Amino acid sequence: MVVSSSARVAPHILNTKITFGYPRCGSREPFQVIIDATFCQVALEFQIKISEQIPNYLQSESRLITTQCIIEEAESLGSRIQGAVQIVKQFVVHRCGHDKKPIPGADCIRSMCKQNKYIVATQDRELQEKLRLKPGQPIIYLHKRCPVLEQPSEASRKFSDKKIDETFGFGEDAVNKLKTMKRRAGIEDTDVLNVKKKKFKRKQPNPLSCKKKKKRVGDHGKDKSIEGVSDKPIEKKQRSRIRKRVPKHVKEHLLALNKSS
Repeated sequence: MVVSSSARVAPHILNTKITFGYPRCGSREPFQVIIDATFCQVALEFQIKISEQIPNYLQSESRLITTQCIIEEAESLGSRIQGAVQIVKQFVVHRCGHDKKPIPGADCIRSMCKQNKYIVATQDRELQEKLRLKPGQPIIYLHKRCPVLEQPSEASRKFSDKKIDETFGFGEDAVNKLKTMKRRAGIEDTDVLNVKKKKFKRKQPNPLSCKKKKKRVGDHGKDKSIEGVSDKPIEKKQRSRIRKRVPKHVKEHLLALNKSS
């Protein structure tokens, strides 16, 4: 079965999680993955082929192993997890040192993880909580059909920060040594040069990028072109009608014509 796109993780992200998130704790390729019966039971329910899914998810060569303690504990639970027992028996049985006196699977895994060489694949919540207390312990679990590599725990992050500080920073011994050297040289921590900080004044805006101000016409500065102009509205001038005067002899002639008709 092919891993779905949502389950795929970019190789550089996984490399960061395993080699940096679980720093300097022995996790290196090929990764050795301890698988217990709880992981196999969930894989069986969702029909996941572990031997294909885990290497595809880690994008690296992986060695899937189990222990005799895990197998015997699963067999003791009876037929209800018979399928998970058959799956867990397919992996390489790693020597755990409990051949004469088997112990519970969770205790066996914790004893093996003291060497910081293994990635643990389990669905046991109680076991996961105990493994998180150990710095640099990778854990894989199944979220439905997708395997998930857990983010580094708080203990792993603190351990990583401490290692980085010791490698690249000043440790407590280095700080004490530096103070001793200053004391011998007569240098005190209070001898600090009084360096005047440059004051950054607010600069004027660029005149080329500023919009020019419009001239506002007030009572004391009227425009010369409008001086003497009244503020009253202009009335429309009515056109006078010119009457033409008719001569007297023309009037008499017109009256005579009207009488004759």
